[in-house]
Amino acid sequence: MPRSARSTIAASFLCEGIGCWHRQETGQGRLPAFAGWRLCRTCRENLGEGLAKLPELYDECGRLLNGSNKRGQPTERRSGQPLSDMPFNAAAADVRAKILAVLGSWSGMVVEQRGITAPRRTADALARFLALHTDWIAAHAAAGDATEEVAQLVRLAHRVAYPDSARRVRVGGCVDAECAGELIALMHSADPLLPTEITCNVDPRHSWPAYRWMQLSRRLKVAPADATPVARWLSATDISRLWRLPAGSVYRLASECRWRRRSQAGRTYYHGTDVERTFSQRELETGAP
Repeated sequence: MPRSARSTIAASFLCEGIGCWHRQETGQGRLPAFAGWRLCRTCRENLGEGLAKLPELYDECGRLLNGSNKRGQPTERRSGQPLSDMPFNAAAADVRAKILAVLGSWSGMVVEQRGITAPRRTADALARFLALHTDWIAAHAAAGDATEEVAQLVRLAHRVAYPDSARRVRVGGCVDAECAGELIALMHSADPLLPTEITCNVDPRHSWPAYRWMQLSRRLKVAPADATPVARWLSATDISRLWRLPAGSVYRLASECRWRRRSQAGRTYYHGTDVERTFSQRELETGAP
């Protein structure tokens, strides 16, 4: 059902933001709309955060237009080399056009209905303009559509701007008692020492350091109480990413602490409970993860 149609039949005192529609569709009720708005505080904050991210994503996609896949490292063009010979990232160009179109469309609505001066048509100027009027948008009949369109655009732009930035691994249901979202672990692939995170796909404020994921798993709402625990097995690369350690240190700890291991398809995996126990003890002894 289209967002506008769902909003028409929705109770006016319930939030119409896309985050709350996700809550309802996963079995949880929508949150109450904040006084004077059609959005709850969380959906309004997510809308503002999404608008703030779009200019940066617009710029990152701009760096990919010459085919470069590394941030800040555009492909050099030799003197005399025709521009048409350079690789062109059509997906990045398409996302940039969509960002301008979406920001321009919502800004145009604000300008027309509020009778104010339009901003310059740049991603940064349009986003800053909308940031000044986010509360007004939150009270508008189209508030729910705004949250959905901006959230979808942020996800699309992020996938294009950072194609190899992270592998998404489902951890389980969100441990917040009032949230119906799922916890997603972002495993960075470009650099094993980059920090990873575990974030709820409904409420980004539900976020935890990735090295806490084993402890977090005990609170997950995905298995019945009498279910047999399922062992988690981690590769050295996974451990390196989660706890931000060089791979050499992982192998040293595996040997010193006698982690249980198994081989599969030529790769070695370590028992998650053993790994967690080692790092929990290190944290108690040193105060560091």
